[in-house]
Amino acid sequence: EAVIEHEKVTVRIICDRGVTHEIVRHRLASYCQESTRYCNYKSLGIQVIEPFFFVGSDKKYLVWKIAMEASERAYNDLIELGATPQEARTVLPNSLKTEIVMTYNIREWRHFFKLRCSKGAHPQMREISIPLLKEFQKRIPVLFDDITIE
Repeated sequence: EAVIEHEKVTVRIICDRGVTHEIVRHRLASYCQESTRYCNYKSLGIQVIEPFFFVGSDKKYLVWKIAMEASERAYNDLIELGATPQEARTVLPNSLKTEIVMTYNIREWRHFFKLRCSKGAHPQMREISIPLLKEFQKRIPVLFDDITIE
């Protein structure tokens, strides 16, 4: 099985910052992620990823939406007061949209899917990892067909 450590696969994922905090816990990898330190969100506004688990709950969704709007207002206010994007980013939410490019060797991808497709994984992480595993199983079945989704 050691030979699968010599082959790697790179993917690009669009998700929220909270999910990327889960992703980067996998240390045997290389990552490039959009920087909130250098991006100035004032002119175009922030983009957020709506959590699917608030669907069907108007009250929870409304509270979340109000929090996102308040976060954007606070960010813009800080910029207008002369804060740098680096300083203003402290009020940005976990739901902030980001892009991450991740490269793992095959053994690490197998480990990633076994953890992140399990029932105990964060729901938004499963929302990304399960379709990704299915794509890997379609393209490289000999290396991923034995991994099951709980």
